[in-house]
Amino acid sequence: ADRARVVSNARLASRGAPRRAAASGRAPTVASAVPKGSKVLVVGSTGGVGQLVVAKLLDAGYVVRAVSRNLDAARGLFGSQEGPNLELRVADLRDADALAASEICVGVDAVVSCVGTTAFPSARWKDDNGPEQTDENSIRNLVNAVQAQSPAGRCKRFVLVSSIGVERTNQMPFLILNLFGVLKHKRAGELALMESNIPFTVLRPGRLTDGPYTSYDINTLLKATSGTRRAVDLVEGDTLTPEETSRIAVADCAVASLGTRSAENRAFCVGTREGTGPGSDEGEWEKLFASA
Repeated sequence: ADRARVVSNARLASRGAPRRAAASGRAPTVASAVPKGSKVLVVGSTGGVGQLVVAKLLDAGYVVRAVSRNLDAARGLFGSQEGPNLELRVADLRDADALAASEICVGVDAVVSCVGTTAFPSARWKDDNGPEQTDENSIRNLVNAVQAQSPAGRCKRFVLVSSIGVERTNQMPFLILNLFGVLKHKRAGELALMESNIPFTVLRPGRLTDGPYTSYDINTLLKATSGTRRAVDLVEGDTLTPEETSRIAVADCAVASLGTRSAENRAFCVGTREGTGPGSDEGEWEKLFASA
């Protein structure tokens, strides 16, 4: 683990150089942000965060390939929008061979991963859906599939929704949350992405609130709000311990991160609190990413 952390930190330092160069007045050399109209692959698309990401990507003008293991569930959420801008596909990220055969990464310009499972044993762990299979193996397989199925440079960003505490598993309360390894496996998934050649953004929310809106259709999803707790705290690294994080804000953050170079090759803790937040305002998100 220590060796992996050293390798990861070295690569992060190298990838952070363009952002530091820009701050010093030198021309940045990072890849372009993902423009509107690009095709974005969303995995975990029927989950609490994933369904919001799909809705907000479409609303922002992206073309979406939404992937889940249950086509009926996907059609229940998104079927009314299925067409030129929304493609529904089935794939199991835990099965590397089946994932390769599915070719879900062919032709995509960006990836947003919203897969995950519970920290403690639950019904969601049934059928090999525990943290190792879901949070580590699935992400590793997806990273490998992107590299195998997409020409170098085609995938301009891979946004991974992870969790706070992945680098603090020896501290409370993360010591408890990691009793069954969920944070360890999320961190391993992060490292698989960070050590690849794919430009990335890692989002680390706290306890998720707002939703999941599993019975909502896509139009209703876009009307969902986080009440008066809309202000966003965005901090690079893994030092923030927010009381809560709105799923709506995480989805907004994921979509906004695609459009800015300030989010590239960085990992952020995300929290929400009382106050007015950025919502879908790209300019406000740009300020948050640049100052984090």
